[in-house]
Amino acid sequence: MDDPEGYEEAKRLLAAGDPAGRARLAALAAGGHPPACFREAELRLEAGEPGAVELLRTAAGAGHARACFRLGLLHAKGAGVAQDLDQARRWCELAARGGLAVAQFNLGLLHHDGDPDQAAHWLHVAAANGVAEAEACLDLLWERPGGGRPRTWDEAGTRASVVLGRSDAGAPKSVRFAEYYLDPCLDLLARRMQLRSDETEDIVQQFFLELEQPLAKGAHRGRPWKDALRGGYDPARGRFRPYLGRALVNFARDWIRAKAPPAPGPSPADPGIDPESHRHEWAPLLARWRAEVAPRSPAAARAGEVVEAVLAEGAEQAAIAARLGVVERTVRRDAQLGAELLQEWIEGRLGPPPAEPSPLDAALRRGCALVPEWLHRPSADKRARLLCYLALVARTAPA
Repeated sequence: MDDPEGYEEAKRLLAAGDPAGRARLAALAAGGHPPACFREAELRLEAGEPGAVELLRTAAGAGHARACFRLGLLHAKGAGVAQDLDQARRWCELAARGGLAVAQFNLGLLHHDGDPDQAAHWLHVAAANGVAEAEACLDLLWERPGGGRPRTWDEAGTRASVVLGRSDAGAPKSVRFAEYYLDPCLDLLARRMQLRSDETEDIVQQFFLELEQPLAKGAHRGRPWKDALRGGYDPARGRFRPYLGRALVNFARDWIRAKAPPAPGPSPADPGIDPESHRHEWAPLLARWRAEVAPRSPAAARAGEVVEAVLAEGAEQAAIAARLGVVERTVRRDAQLGAELLQEWIEGRLGPPPAEPSPLDAALRRGCALVPEWLHRPSADKRARLLCYLALVARTAPA
């Protein structure tokens, strides 16, 4: 059925929120109009409605490149169809040969485990067609010769689309951007940089958290990954530029460098000590900090409440969000602010560094530098380390 005018009218009505647009689109799809079949299939996939795969097959059979790619993606992930990487490569190759750059990029990664030459070829083609994520993946492929080969899809659930889905649930295009471009790039990044799943999740969470901060903020000037995104990300509307994957790779490299082992010396906190046995030391210190920072602003007061709930109660961020009546992303931001305020307050208690610091003073200052890390997605171990450190501060630093 060749009815481009009817399809364009259906798109216009859909964009205006008119229910007649969906009805007209469904009628066109029922008649076999390839673009309408693809668009109706996408809407059904987003809503979890049945019949999407059949519509995609109709459109793909008529040579619709985006439908071919979507079928390849579904086969690669085993979403709605049986997981079959051979089928995934076949459908993605049809789309890639049709000139679809995102299919060329994903086809390159699908070939990586079986045919490195084809992987490099399609990544080069995608890069030439403007996919910055393909350039980033080529950098990673040749950066560690002989290293472990990447998984094409991430089974651990530490996907960029999970983060995007939480932060921008009303923008399915943003989630698709992550699914098409960022997830494959992230999976390759994790394998080539030999990251554990929790490290990968830390990187992704921190990356999107920092994106929400003003790009012009002084602390971020001169950071290549951030400067590259200036004007290209709007968290309120979920807008992304296609070089977000390269920025993520650069951010990960910065993050790994910052995680280099500290200089040898006494540990600022002994994780083998039960922090609850030192509650009489760290609890008053934490309460005093919160009382001093709360009057600064409502944001500081809430940050103090979040940090105290995490440390004193061991509360999960989701539970704190429910208690405060805010989204979890807000709690993550409050925890970050609280970490900065706590670090600043401890630095004030320690005073200027002495000309010849003792091993204990050096350990206290190293611990102070670790406060933001301990409060970022705090595990039981991180919480224990920070509480032991606060007990050490209470015992040794001047009032």
